[in-house]
Amino acid sequence: MENSISNIWAITLALLRSVVADRPLPDGFLRALTAEQIASVYQIACRFDLAHLIAVPLTADETLKGDRTVEPFRQAMYRAVNRYVQMDYEIGRIGEIFGREQIPYIPLKGAALRQYYHEPWMRTSCDVDILVHESDLSRAVDSLKVSLSYVQTGRTPHDISFKAPGNVHIELHHSLVESDRAARASEILAGVWEKSEAEENTCRYAMSDEMFYFYHIAHMAKHFENGGCGVRPLLDLWILNHRLPFDCAKRESLLRDGGLLKFAEGCEALSEVWFGGAEPDELTKRLEQYILGGGMYGKIENMVAVQKNQDGGRLRYIFKRLFMPYEKIKNVYPILQRHKWLTPVMEIRRWYDMIATGRMKRTVCELQSLKSNGGDSGIARLLRELELNGN
Repeated sequence: MENSISNIWAITLALLRSVVADRPLPDGFLRALTAEQIASVYQIACRFDLAHLIAVPLTADETLKGDRTVEPFRQAMYRAVNRYVQMDYEIGRIGEIFGREQIPYIPLKGAALRQYYHEPWMRTSCDVDILVHESDLSRAVDSLKVSLSYVQTGRTPHDISFKAPGNVHIELHHSLVESDRAARASEILAGVWEKSEAEENTCRYAMSDEMFYFYHIAHMAKHFENGGCGVRPLLDLWILNHRLPFDCAKRESLLRDGGLLKFAEGCEALSEVWFGGAEPDELTKRLEQYILGGGMYGKIENMVAVQKNQDGGRLRYIFKRLFMPYEKIKNVYPILQRHKWLTPVMEIRRWYDMIATGRMKRTVCELQSLKSNGGDSGIARLLRELELNGN
């Protein structure tokens, strides 16, 4: 086997398909892997938090037992299992206390998705995400702090962060509308509770299939516009399209209303290439290049190119980075929703907050990346095809 980057990614995909899509590896595939190739696969797997999945076929193969290059994968699998056990424990504690206090809640992201994987530990996540009504937020915060000894570590306009005694991170959301990214999705996301139902005899709610699917796509779009969404959301997408029944018309209707149908179709096609073995086309090749180039959490250069395109040029982009539009800054500082005249004061406050939290460094990096225009035309074309160009 060759050791080019494209070939290492092909090896990585074959290993992933064998785990999540039950597609058997070709005869002699594992025996033909060299130590150098396994080490290269580990590097790219770590970059996208996939090493624990690839550990499954590697550690099960008799010919690789005792191979030192496989040991890092084994350790990644142990960490994933341990992380899952800790998170599942905290989800249980939260459900118990919210049930006692009669606080309705919806598990989000990995907390809801992992049930569709072969094993729940296979779907890793950095934190536990829970949604509550904004009217219940104060009671929910008090319950976590007093009854569960959670320590608050941060706050944004849409969620509050905590650390559990076992060092598990918790994000308590009171809104799914996070920013002006994928803006047409906001109205639909604001109605999440109307499209959710309580599980029997509990305060735990679950979104309808089409709402959960829409939320997943909208969250992907937000990260995509921030420079890249990583591989795992595409894997989740394949799982959602192959592991549970759904009404295609309902999903498409919601996606169309939220302006995300074309983006969803492009991502679905790429997920079938990666995990279903479908043949790539021109769009999926460019989409793959963008996502793989952005890493797990996106790349500044990608994000700047996207936003510059959506804002209508370099000067408008710079102006919006220096002076956040009122429609966005009012969500960061809710006092502006009642006192719009304070906007200039809050703009200065925002600069101070950015310096204090270190976010100013990222903004400087964004502005510096404007010097390079490489790839902008390709990204602009991709945005048009996915209908994420803000038009």
